[in-house]
Amino acid sequence: MIVTYPIQIPYTAGKHNRVLPDNAYACSEVVSGTYPMGQNRFWHGGVHITPQDPSIPIRAIADGEVVAYRYDEVDTVDAFFDKTPYSRSFVLLRHEAEFGKTTLGTSKLQFYSLYMHLQAWSKVKGKSGDREVNFLKKNVPPSPKLDKKGHPLLDKNKKPILTKADIETTAPTADGQCHDGSGYCRVKRGDILGYSGFVPDNFTAPSRGIHFEIFFDDVDFLKNSFKTIWGRCLLTSELTAYDELPETITLAVDPSKPLKISNNDGGGGYQCVVIDKRKYWVAEGQLSAVAPEVISPKAKSGAAFPAKQYSAKSSSLQAYKKDPKKNETRLGVGTSIIPWVDPWLKVEEFLQKSFGGKEWIQIFVPETNDVYWAEKSLVQYSSDADWAGFKLLEEHGAYSEDGFVDDIGMQNILNAFEKGDARESGRASVDIAEKLRFLVVKHPTEWSKRDLEKRFGRVKQPDFGARKLTADQFLRLTQHIERLCFWEDVKGLPASRLVWHVHPIKFIEHAAKCMWLSKNEFAEIYPDQSGSGSEISHGTSPDVREKYRVEVNKCTFKYGVNTRLRQAHFFGQGAVESGSLNLMLEEASGDAYEKNLGLGNTQAGDGRKFKGRGFKQLTGRFNYGEYWAFKGWLKKGTDFDVGWELDSKKRFPRVENPEKLLEDHYAIDAGCWYIVKLRSKTIAAMDKDDVESVTRAINGGVNALDDRVKFTTRIKKVVL
Repeated sequence: MIVTYPIQIPYTAGKHNRVLPDNAYACSEVVSGTYPMGQNRFWHGGVHITPQDPSIPIRAIADGEVVAYRYDEVDTVDAFFDKTPYSRSFVLLRHEAEFGKTTLGTSKLQFYSLYMHLQAWSKVKGKSGDREVNFLKKNVPPSPKLDKKGHPLLDKNKKPILTKADIETTAPTADGQCHDGSGYCRVKRGDILGYSGFVPDNFTAPSRGIHFEIFFDDVDFLKNSFKTIWGRCLLTSELTAYDELPETITLAVDPSKPLKISNNDGGGGYQCVVIDKRKYWVAEGQLSAVAPEVISPKAKSGAAFPAKQYSAKSSSLQAYKKDPKKNETRLGVGTSIIPWVDPWLKVEEFLQKSFGGKEWIQIFVPETNDVYWAEKSLVQYSSDADWAGFKLLEEHGAYSEDGFVDDIGMQNILNAFEKGDARESGRASVDIAEKLRFLVVKHPTEWSKRDLEKRFGRVKQPDFGARKLTADQFLRLTQHIERLCFWEDVKGLPASRLVWHVHPIKFIEHAAKCMWLSKNEFAEIYPDQSGSGSEISHGTSPDVREKYRVEVNKCTFKYGVNTRLRQAHFFGQGAVESGSLNLMLEEASGDAYEKNLGLGNTQAGDGRKFKGRGFKQLTGRFNYGEYWAFKGWLKKGTDFDVGWELDSKKRFPRVENPEKLLEDHYAIDAGCWYIVKLRSKTIAAMDKDDVESVTRAINGGVNALDDRVKFTTRIKKVVL
């Protein structure tokens, strides 16, 4: 899901988020009270954003569709605000978010974004170019071209020459009525919805900004029932991991005889025993030790040291072939990892081995690009997909269906926040404000005109205090609310009493960590139509995109291609290598690679057999052999010798089925593995946003550099 803020903030490289939230926070939660309570203890489903520069556009936060809009030609007034003009124009969008697909299902969310109090149409309709309000678009079908006299132009076959189909921006109808979005094209992230108007938050000088809100009718996504993993994935308990899966061997020994110990190779709870001139490492718990006092011939006169002798406690020892301590790494709580495990990966897409009566899997540490083995049951983690810290709150007080905040716990938090906010800017106030941002609250929408007397009647009661309204004031208040409301005028919205609200800035900040690309977003990266120049593309059919989209999403996360900038470079390079997913098998014969020792092509026919395959066009017996070993299909030292590419006498990797890289998953997986594990400088070059360095890191040269720059530049406009 690609989601950004309604105020455009430049992309910051090196961050997991699309943008930093600080500036957006600084412009919200002022004057009108904070989320989820506004003035007079009314429910407040969003925040007021007041840009420091009110002339900047308000933009769509994600791709979606127009549900409804209302534009007034001029700002409105009413008696409640003593004829102070305020803005009631708005745009309401509906979005479909995908948070990942696992073997259990696809995690999806339908949510709405509301942009209320946009500037009146008379103030913005003159804007043009890249400042034009452009969220309404209609398809323009092909039509006959006409000559100067209005007659159709004909081709050589005397058929009308048609214009190309196009998309035309349409101006909103500024009649102050609600209009639905039927018949319009999808809204793109970043489309201009309007500009900051005047928010009716005080009677004398309304704030210049908008009310921004995100709501939905289903909160199941917070449960992460499909066990997706995205964003930061952190260990929740300490973990012992191994560079290689620890292999043991059973050694037959005589427990009555002392063992030969290599004193220089033990430690860490293990002793190195030497049997038949080979070293093995044995846990000290399997050994008995005796330490008589002896005189060291090398020590000074009279010096003594304890020289232990070890023997086995039984007739067999379980021993390691390699020093376990050198093979072992301790990963602390909070270490960022990516576990290669089900259900987010299919069983055939990761390695799982049984050893010592336990199941072992691999984990990837993105900060170092290291892959370790760990006992599966001990890998405990939590990712951003678990929405940690977000708390559901459904009011259950005596007035649970009105427009007021009554839950006691909520009221206490809000009271404390308001007190701290008014008296100090200390840490306690900040902490409470942060807690509020994590609340997901179910309450009646403030945009419904139903039951206004029931929802807001308490404001007339004596116990309401200093803000109590008279009957006449209350009438003017309800008329004001009715002027703003739209819920009943829009078809298909959730029930007005059953709406969940979230702090919109916090929601975007968190959801932006998910790098999963939807069908429509992937279509913008590799569009249907071919193009040149700044719109360079090969033209990729929907069927081809959908064939690889899930694999692209899984594998980029699996190998730590986990920022939008990295993705832009990954897709830009892949566009050149694979013809934008269209060519997973190199078109050339491969004869040019024959006897290319740099690629490990040492055998006759290797050029053709190991020509380019997959998203990154893996080429050569050496690269294939390394990937086959990484996937566990071949084993170094057993199926082929280490250093075979430098010594013709050594056994080379026999890769019998190179066509495996044409399978959907492995075509993408091998490409990600190649740039991260085999070409380890690639990620650093991506983070520096240097296309030439990325190209050199991948290919060792600058082949097709101009195209790589063009593709990457265009794709950056899509994902950043």
